[in-house]
Amino acid sequence: MRRLNPFANIPTILTAEEIIKFAHNRSTKISMKSSLRMKKIERSRIREVARLQEFTKQVKTKLSEAVEQFPSVERLHPFYVELSEILVGNDRLKQSLGAVYNCIPPIDDITDKHLQAIKLADDFRQMKKSRSAAKGRISSIIRATADNLDFIINAKNTLSKLPGITPNSPTIVCAGFPNVGKSTLVKAVSTAEPEIAYYPFTTKSVIIGHLKVDNHNVQIVDTPGILDRPMAKRNEIEREAIAALKYLANVIIFMIDPSETCGWTFDQQLNLLNEVQKMFPINPLLIVLNKIDITPVEKLEEARKKLPKCHEIVASEGIGVEKLIKKAVEEVDLTSLQESIDEYLASLSE
Repeated sequence: MRRLNPFANIPTILTAEEIIKFAHNRSTKISMKSSLRMKKIERSRIREVARLQEFTKQVKTKLSEAVEQFPSVERLHPFYVELSEILVGNDRLKQSLGAVYNCIPPIDDITDKHLQAIKLADDFRQMKKSRSAAKGRISSIIRATADNLDFIINAKNTLSKLPGITPNSPTIVCAGFPNVGKSTLVKAVSTAEPEIAYYPFTTKSVIIGHLKVDNHNVQIVDTPGILDRPMAKRNEIEREAIAALKYLANVIIFMIDPSETCGWTFDQQLNLLNEVQKMFPINPLLIVLNKIDITPVEKLEEARKKLPKCHEIVASEGIGVEKLIKKAVEEVDLTSLQESIDEYLASLSE
């Protein structure tokens, strides 16, 4: 099962000048063995043909790799499609990939014409001149698409920083103000040390935990910087990132700290809860009161009256956590989700 970011394993993409330099160095190292009984001009012809062919081969390989090693946007999970659109722009990415790939046919055409010229030349200086001219014209084509290569490189560098998740696995997303206990909950239920990643548009880490439920892998995600403050304080990118989370979340756990030791009042937390409910209208949402062990009795009773159907836990001690997670998983149809996972993985191998 693929848990890694699909953009994380793209090989290094070279700039236009790096491709030209790399191909040139490889071609100049070509040393063709030929019979000493052959005339010098024929040995020169073999060498010049081989060098031009090697130069073209290396150029085409690097251009093809830049395009073919990049994941196809159409085959990505909507979560990654949305984030790719936010961060780099999918139309611009497709345009750049297409422009780079379209360099290959004219490079082939130039190579064929100059190879023919080398084969027909009767002077080794003319052969060398034809080979140099071909390399110059090919280099011009590469330089003309330098901006597209640079865009692809920047897109790779940006998208590779996205958190690695299994988009088709059952996923619980935690929401709530900072310091209410979201990260503590993720760490408490994870079967191993949670992974820490970053969204490129926030300096805060994203904590991703994994747990086993009846032989199913379930993810639990804490996304600070995205679901921890009022909508009015979010920028456009963060609002679009919330849209991406809608593709990922099967269940939302909204955590509230009734003790208010988190630094936010109970009413402020209720206002954020209302906003999250509007943002995720069709997702099951479980409301959780955390830190009940340190909450004054009167505040806890007030919270219970306003949120009568909420769950009560002490995440730091593990109290009530197992029951909460069991309820969250019950909200997910694990069988149908497993089928969607299998279909997704099958599509990647087609």
